[in-house]
Amino acid sequence: MNWFTDYETELAIVFAEAEARIGTFPSPLAGDGLAYLQSFHPLREGSTKNYICYLLPYWLKDAAGIDEAACRRIALANVFVMLHYFVLDDLMDTVPGRWKETLALGQLFRLQAEGRYRAMFDSTSPFWSCYETYATEWADAVANEGKRDDFFERPARIAHKASPVKLASAAALLLGGRGDRIEGVSALVDCVLVTLQMADDRADWREDLREGGGCGNVLLALVRRERGLSHDAALTEEDVKQTLYAKGGLTRYAAIAEENHARLLESELRIAPLAAFHESIVRTVREAAESIERQKKALQAGGFSYWLSKNAFSS
Repeated sequence: MNWFTDYETELAIVFAEAEARIGTFPSPLAGDGLAYLQSFHPLREGSTKNYICYLLPYWLKDAAGIDEAACRRIALANVFVMLHYFVLDDLMDTVPGRWKETLALGQLFRLQAEGRYRAMFDSTSPFWSCYETYATEWADAVANEGKRDDFFERPARIAHKASPVKLASAAALLLGGRGDRIEGVSALVDCVLVTLQMADDRADWREDLREGGGCGNVLLALVRRERGLSHDAALTEEDVKQTLYAKGGLTRYAAIAEENHARLLESELRIAPLAAFHESIVRTVREAAESIERQKKALQAGGFSYWLSKNAFSS
């Protein structure tokens, strides 16, 4: 089973329904909302892909014991959860003069998400306790990003920047009568979210370093730790390159991702699509580290050999 392609038909249905609902928003928010949705549409080329936000209920279908219709309802609700929180993230990087329309749009996304979850769970359901927990985790993680050494002291807090994703897993398990598994599945999802953050931060470390020193970037957290610096110490790009490339820091970073995957596989809760998705993320980090090591070995073998490896078959 493929963690993405097996669900493309379902995703097309879910996002078409999301488009229909956003189309009912008042003007100009309907147009703004549709444009925003398209920027995250998983079947659109060039869009930002956030697969776990809407695929998690499908991945948990067997473990939760729910049918496809339930998966679809949860996925649609979580699309709106995703949009709401991404609006909040965007606002944190936007000048106040542009907040009015964006805040209004974010509130409409939130209403859509909550309306769908209220249709599934009454006010006495444990779901709403999960809702409060995940929102609080998100708020704590966002407010304290870069102020603590979470990556080494409490790695789960790194995942909490995406905690609202777990509404989908809690909903699936409660609908399937398996609420006793919420805590265990939540821990597995946190593990995946940490590795997702690791992959994103590896790709973005230069940009993050330029924009405020990168105190919230977990790859730069590893660099500071290995250089014996405090979690908020200043770094230069050369500091980072020396640690990651010359001293093998990226290989050790990849090993942390591999350890996360081992924990996922060792769990009693077998969720094959989630594990396959996680493996695909780990692979990107591993391959980046291996590429650096191959280049280092080529350089050690001599400049001419390195030139041949890069150019001999280029024409």
